[in-house]
Amino acid sequence: MIRGLYSSATGMLTTQKQTGTIGENMDNIRNPGYREEQNIVTSFPSLLLQRLASGNGAEKVSIGGMGTGVQADRIAMKLSPGLVVETDQPTDVALVSEGFFVVQTLAGERFTRNGHFELDETNRLRTTAGNLVLGENGEIGPLGPNFLVEYDGTIMDNGQVVDRLRIVDIKGTELQREGKTTLYNTTEIPTPIARDAIQMRQGAIEESNVSVNDQMVKMVVAMRAYEANQRILQIQDQALDKAVNEVGKV
Repeated sequence: MIRGLYSSATGMLTTQKQTGTIGENMDNIRNPGYREEQNIVTSFPSLLLQRLASGNGAEKVSIGGMGTGVQADRIAMKLSPGLVVETDQPTDVALVSEGFFVVQTLAGERFTRNGHFELDETNRLRTTAGNLVLGENGEIGPLGPNFLVEYDGTIMDNGQVVDRLRIVDIKGTELQREGKTTLYNTTEIPTPIARDAIQMRQGAIEESNVSVNDQMVKMVVAMRAYEANQRILQIQDQALDKAVNEVGKV
């Protein structure tokens, strides 16, 4: 019975984390390049239950397994594409295919889908937060006002090839969000994406891949799961109370 209390409690804690993640997704629904966060729910190790065989106290008979609860201690990023919106700004670049832009921060290289870039005072390509956008040859620039970004990420300026945007592939389970930004880090080595697998669109940005309808459905499911675990916890508590205060008196 005590184990049942633990199982219900872990279920409530897990759904609390899920609702928090859903709220974070809703807060960033208008944030370009934001990737939807999803909780990875796993179960604790199950216990194998046994009983003593009748007539022989030394022999044990297996009666099955028992769960010990669930946890949601990891976050994965959903990598499906978001809606591409035209901005007509030449510094905006939407990554239509898979992958991430690579930018240089004070803490090292980071990765993003937010293609809302700008030119700094030295005409180098940066994010709006001031991080340099990297190409295959390093920082990109100086660029003229009429530079072009080809479909495969090649940057042209005055008819000359300047560089090519560096695009890498990272699994959603390996991404770690940097605070409240749209920058991501990873503990693994990113894999470069082949040129023929890259698709970009200049003068557009990719919005977040969060769906309001999906988040609302997930919120309802999480709340119902919380209420169910709460009700089961109350029933077990009442049964334990009777076992201690009523049955124990007999």
